Amino acid sequence: MRFVDFHVHTSASDGSFSPGEVVDRAAKAKLTAIGITDHDTMAGISGAVIAGRKYNIEIIPGIEFSTHLKYEEIHILGYYCRPDNVPLIKTINRLKSDRHERMEKMVDKINKLGLRVTFDEVLAEVKGKAIGRPHLARVLCKKGYCKDLGEAFARYIGFNAPAYVKRKEFTPVEAIEIIRGAGGVPVLAHPGTYGKVDFLSYLVEAGLMGIEVFHPRNSIQVSRRYFRYALKCGLLITGGSDYHGDKNGHGTRLGDVKIDLSFLKRLKQRSRALKKHGGRF
Repeated sequence: MRFVDFHVHTSASDGSFSPGEVVDRAAKAKLTAIGITDHDTMAGISGAVIAGRKYNIEIIPGIEFSTHLKYEEIHILGYYCRPDNVPLIKTINRLKSDRHERMEKMVDKINKLGLRVTFDEVLAEVKGKAIGRPHLARVLCKKGYCKDLGEAFARYIGFNAPAYVKRKEFTPVEAIEIIRGAGGVPVLAHPGTYGKVDFLSYLVEAGLMGIEVFHPRNSIQVSRRYFRYALKCGLLITGGSDYHGDKNGHGTRLGDVKIDLSFLKRLKQRSRALKKHGGRF
């Protein structure tokens, strides 16, 4: 059988490994295809595609947008977006600027708590790509303020923690519109991480086309529930490890969560139909 991991991060955002290194690990995991879904950027895809040719591993181009609806942070994955789409490019650039501004505020809060961290130290962890809280967490660990990333989030930079700064307003509906406008397929990421998912029907009406049914933080009960929901509503089913690195993210290895290649075929079919109808399918 051939398997796909739809949800993988690289050093283009907050993953530990370069796109090439991620593909090397995908080959060792005997995966047929992987989705490169870095946060707010598609910068890692070209490098992954080049490495993928070496191992005959298919790269699914993707992106993961962090959005807010009321008090809930909701992540929307977008697959097969046209990278030259102007509204998509403008959105990515705006989010990059917002990320820098947010991190500067978080570093300032960290300093006011008595911890000595500089913005340049965080940038050194980013290596010029999309900056995020895991980069600050790594600095806190390296300086001995926390034993691991989990403690850094729990004590300092997680939701409602003393150095947390809320993102600027970007709704899941806006993300869905951007993704579909770029010819991409929007999918709700890791529904098991949210509270009451009473917004799901609202997002489906807004154009959501799939659900990440299988994820390390989706319990068996959650996966079953959303599998049934997806079948009922005609939504695509995806799944992935949300891999960030061997000692990062959710503690899962690349390919720990993988699903049959047939699910990728359905995603491609929907993507082609969407592009044919100019995002209105």
